[in-house]
Amino acid sequence: MKKSFLIIALMFICNSVMAGTNSLESNKKLVVDFYTQVLLHGRADVIDQYIGDEYIQHNPTVASGKEAFRQLIESFPPRDKNAPPSGKIVRVVAEGDLVVLHVNNYYWPGSNGGAIVDIFRVKNNKIVEHWDVIQAIPDSSKNDNTMF
Repeated sequence: MKKSFLIIALMFICNSVMAGTNSLESNKKLVVDFYTQVLLHGRADVIDQYIGDEYIQHNPTVASGKEAFRQLIESFPPRDKNAPPSGKIVRVVAEGDLVVLHVNNYYWPGSNGGAIVDIFRVKNNKIVEHWDVIQAIPDSSKNDNTMF
């Protein structure tokens, strides 16, 4: 009886750990796909695939809500569909319901581009909250390290 209980408990723990891993991986894929399609390729037409009906924005220059975000993306200059992406995702970190991206934007916010850290909260396979920190890449640095 004790062995059976122990085996069942271990199976439950293993399944929970595996489910958490799958959730982290699916959250990372959701956020990377969203960022690539919407922000790096400027595709406002796919926002509904990624953003939940509730969308809390912590960037003080952008209003909360999916429609406000859609309007922001649509306000960007049109992109040639064959143009390369406007940057690249350098790192992806996930913990719990959060996914963090470290991004090298080639053209914004300064003439040398920018280093961006975006944090997304995922709920029910949709992005529902966002924070970011954005820093222009300077012309020179006091060290030999890159921002990436």
